[in-house]
Amino acid sequence: MAGVADVAAARALWKDSGADVRRRCLAARANGLLGKHGPSWLAEGVEDDDSPLGRARRHGTRDAQRRRDAESRMREREEAAAKMRQLGAGSVADAIRIAQDRSESPERREAAVAVLGGLRYRDSVGLLIDVLSEGHQKLTSMCMWAITTIGSRRHARKLMDIVRGDYALFARQEAIYTLWQLHELRAEPLFIRVSAALDKEEEYTRDMATEALGNTSRRLTTQRALSARLFDPSISVRYAALCACSMMFPQPYAFPDFLRRALVAKLADPAKVDDNRVIAELAARLLGRTC
Repeated sequence: MAGVADVAAARALWKDSGADVRRRCLAARANGLLGKHGPSWLAEGVEDDDSPLGRARRHGTRDAQRRRDAESRMREREEAAAKMRQLGAGSVADAIRIAQDRSESPERREAAVAVLGGLRYRDSVGLLIDVLSEGHQKLTSMCMWAITTIGSRRHARKLMDIVRGDYALFARQEAIYTLWQLHELRAEPLFIRVSAALDKEEEYTRDMATEALGNTSRRLTTQRALSARLFDPSISVRYAALCACSMMFPQPYAFPDFLRRALVAKLADPAKVDDNRVIAELAARLLGRTC
């Protein structure tokens, strides 16, 4: 470990600007693999991000994040296994049965869904979407969490069918949120349609669909839809459109002319969702200006 005895010594070596560069690089990686926080970004002598020390810092930071992610997944699996025992479920199949069984109490079904999410059991995604579609608030929210934790888009079309269909409002909203968090790009036309359905959709539903267009914000069809939503009657939808525009990187982005003109017009928009979400201020930041 860079010729030092422990993580504390590796941390001190990394911060020592007078030490040999090669040893400092090894210390940065050791901090990432074994330390609590990874290599410090305040260490002296690391001014160039592409220098050997800069690269070692990036790699050490990446290693630390991967280790934390692995530790988090391990904790989730341990917690899921404990919940399975509390449920009296001897296997994943038992947890699936409890989650699907409408005669079970909501609490037991929610716990079973939490088990499937904690285990990241990909084969359960289809049935979790079916349970989500029931529209029971806590259970539907738990299904959304489990599906996004598992991270599989395998049954995304079923989620899109819920958004299109005659389902409970909360189920439709959670389906939109799940598609958004899964970065399901095939949902772009659906999000555009929902965001523009002033006479059919509830404001919060349109707001969510609008912001979800951030996933496809570099596409021309999405940019045209966002340009229209910047003039929506709803303040929250207008702000959501600005949030979606903020997903175009790097900032300030080279917006197409029609979208830039729409953003410039928002500089004179006096509306705000609240004191922290002011339309003119966010439009100015996107354009690289100050109000």
